[in-house]
Amino acid sequence: WNVHTVNRVTTSSMAFVPDARGITAVRAPRSSRTAARCLGGGWRLRLSRLRRGSVSVGMLDWVSYAANGALLLAVVSIVYYGIRLGITPMPSSPSAVRAILGLIPDSTEGKIVDLGSGWGSLAYPISARFADAEVVGYELSPIPWLYSRIKGVFVRRGNLELHRRNVFDADLRDVDVVVVFLHPAAMRKLRVKFERELRPGCLVLSNTFAVPRWEASETRRLNGSWFSTSTAIYVYRV
Repeated sequence: WNVHTVNRVTTSSMAFVPDARGITAVRAPRSSRTAARCLGGGWRLRLSRLRRGSVSVGMLDWVSYAANGALLLAVVSIVYYGIRLGITPMPSSPSAVRAILGLIPDSTEGKIVDLGSGWGSLAYPISARFADAEVVGYELSPIPWLYSRIKGVFVRRGNLELHRRNVFDADLRDVDVVVVFLHPAAMRKLRVKFERELRPGCLVLSNTFAVPRWEASETRRLNGSWFSTSTAIYVYRV
C-alpha cells in the first residue's frame, strides 16, 4: 500500500483514511483531531495486520532458505563421503535384512557388529531380533549416522550402540558375528583386519560383496527387484 499526502496543513495531527488506492494520510487541523481519533481504531488495526503479515512472510522466507541450505549441505556431505569412502551409503534391501536375520543363530547372545551401519536399516532389526546380544554399528558418513541416531529417539533399543567411526578402527577381537556391506576395495582391506582380529568360530555375513580369497560356506542368492541394492549374502566361518 502507498501513503499519499493529499493536503498540506501546518499542524501536528494526522488522520489516515482508507480509499481505493490503499490508506491515505491526511494532515488534519487541530479541530479534526476528534475525527482522527474516531478513524484511529480502523487504520491501526489494518496497519497491525500488515505488519504481522510482512513478519510472517519474512519468517517463511528464512525457514525456506534454512531448509534448502540444510538439504544442500546434506547432499554435499553424502557426495563427499561417497567419493572418500568409495561408495555411497546404501540401505540394505528388505530381502537382505530377512536373509541376514535368518542366518544368525537364534541362540546368539554375544556381540554383533555392523560395519558400515549407514541409515540403521540392518542394525535396528538385528537389535530387535536378538535382544540379549550387544549390537554395535560403525558408520563414518555423518548424515546417515545422524539419521540412525535420531531414529533411536523414537525407536528405543537398549542393546544398540551406533558410533561415528571408521570401520577400520573398530575393535573386532571379542566379536561373535560380523555383518558388513561395503565396496570391494574396502573388503580387500577388511580381509587383513579379519584375519588379524577375528577369533575362531566368528560368523561373517557379507552383503553383496565377497571377502577376497575367502571361500564362502554358503552363498544366499536374493530374489530382489531390479533396483535392489543387494544381490547375495556370503557366509563365512573363521
